[in-house]
Amino acid sequence: MSMNITRNSQIANRYARALFLAAGETRIELDEELKKVLKVLEDPVVSRVFYHPRTARERKAELIRLMQLSPVLQSFLLLVVEKGREALLPFIAQDFERLVLEEQNTTVAEVTSAVEMRSEERNALERRLSTLTGKKVLLRTAVDPGVGGGLVIKVDGKVLDASLKHRLELFALRA
Repeated sequence: MSMNITRNSQIANRYARALFLAAGETRIELDEELKKVLKVLEDPVVSRVFYHPRTARERKAELIRLMQLSPVLQSFLLLVVEKGREALLPFIAQDFERLVLEEQNTTVAEVTSAVEMRSEERNALERRLSTLTGKKVLLRTAVDPGVGGGLVIKVDGKVLDASLKHRLELFALRA
């Protein structure tokens, strides 16, 4: 199974790099457009048809054409469907966004807190993480009461866990 996940990850990365090269100067706009496409594909009715293995490729291509996308993105998505790689689209989009952000010396920090963060807390955390990473940081926040007090921060593939739950688990290990 992990071999398959690794292989799919490599394939998604290759497609993302190809789109990145094809996009040229329109990378930022294309990233936004691709996010909108994925939102449309998340709709349960659309998703059931688009991602179903028995749906004809022509029907999937028709759906893509109906979205009236930029020529680069439309051609790219038609190729993805032609190659039967539509299940990898969320991963391709994730890798593409990462490439676009890297080019702008920007990274995404995923922050999970027990309660909603106030804007001044968000700004202070953005500044601290920016200093830590040497990059501009975009915060994506989520609330999970299960983390206890503190934060769980994931940035550049590393998890910085400062949650109360984590500290208690470490305390229990030492006891």
